[in-house]
Amino acid sequence: MQLQEILLTGGKTNLGSIVRIENTVRRPLNSNSTFVHKFLQYLENINFDASPRFLGIDEQGREIITFIEGHVPSNLEYYSNEQLVAAALIIRRFHDATQGCELALNEEVICHNDLSPCNFVFIDGIPTSIIDFDMAAPGTRIFDLAYAAWLWLDIGNEEISADDQKRRLVVFAEAYGISDMDLLIEVMSKRQSILIEEGHRRQKRCMVKWAVAAFNWTTIHLI
Repeated sequence: MQLQEILLTGGKTNLGSIVRIENTVRRPLNSNSTFVHKFLQYLENINFDASPRFLGIDEQGREIITFIEGHVPSNLEYYSNEQLVAAALIIRRFHDATQGCELALNEEVICHNDLSPCNFVFIDGIPTSIIDFDMAAPGTRIFDLAYAAWLWLDIGNEEISADDQKRRLVVFAEAYGISDMDLLIEVMSKRQSILIEEGHRRQKRCMVKWAVAAFNWTTIHLI
């Protein structure tokens, strides 16, 4: 009997190609899949409890990972202090778990590289797990954290005041345990510049427009 495939619509990438079958998720492979599978197995071996488990490859050549129950946002939102603190604490635990591991090579940690709220599972409104590790690679904490701060605060959203964003950025950074706000903001602007370049390269006007708006807002209000 063929098992029912349920299209998963949360998140913002691979839309239409990720399905749930019973308690598993099936996802297409990509050029980074071998590394990701080794990394997920590492996280399982050290009992990191906020990520899915890699279960193998199915007969259609898709990776099989465990399905994590909960809500995955499809867009950025305004998050409360409690939600920001919970997210920052998970990210800190994730980075701490990867520091010094063999897969990090000579880098500080393994970066997720897309720690958007859209790649977290929420339970009762609180983020509890990280998903979608397709872009995982060795790197630095601050590089990963700066991008996370940008997206969790929705930096560049004109509907949120600069004073409120500065306050929320402190909440997020302090929960993670970083005190160098100037460095965090500097790296955030670099991440925005990188995304602008990527948008131009991939000819994605919406990406460029969004990243430029965020970069300009950051430059005016935070730097």
